[in-house]
Amino acid sequence: MSAEKIIEQIKKDSEKEIKQIQLDAEKQRKEIITQAKKEGEAKARKILENGKKTIENQKKIQISKANQESKKEIMKAKEELIEECFIKAQQKLSQIKGKEYETLVKKLIKEGVEKLGKNCTIIASREVDKKIAEQQGLKVAGKTDAAGGVILKSADGKITLDYTLDGILKREKQKIRIKVGKLLFS
Repeated sequence: MSAEKIIEQIKKDSEKEIKQIQLDAEKQRKEIITQAKKEGEAKARKILENGKKTIENQKKIQISKANQESKKEIMKAKEELIEECFIKAQQKLSQIKGKEYETLVKKLIKEGVEKLGKNCTIIASREVDKKIAEQQGLKVAGKTDAAGGVILKSADGKITLDYTLDGILKREKQKIRIKVGKLLFS
């Protein structure tokens, strides 16, 4: 074989090898691109899923906050309404007069005397309280600023019973508040 043919053969083989290398490189390049696309899409899906989860969690948090805030507002409105009922009740109690009031005060004084004895002292809130106490032979010592009712003090001054309408309302407020709440909001 001549040198020219050998050179020609080497050239052909080289070109063939170059083409094969180029084909392999192109194939490898396409595989790398395909793999990179798959990885990129997978990462994009994961980022999107995480974003959706984050958005959903934020949405739940915002809804929960809004629900809590609305419950607070409702509770505040209910409390204001109950408090308004107490104010009106106090006004109504201060307007009780006549036989109804006298019967109530007699009952309160009787209850107090049973606890403290006949030697107790009465502090009246109204003039009629003083008259009722004196009719029962009880000592009246002073006047209190209340819508009605009386304060009873033991003979030794150690025990005081507040049977004023304001005092009773104040002591019973929690029980009454529950009943009023049930009546208004059930």
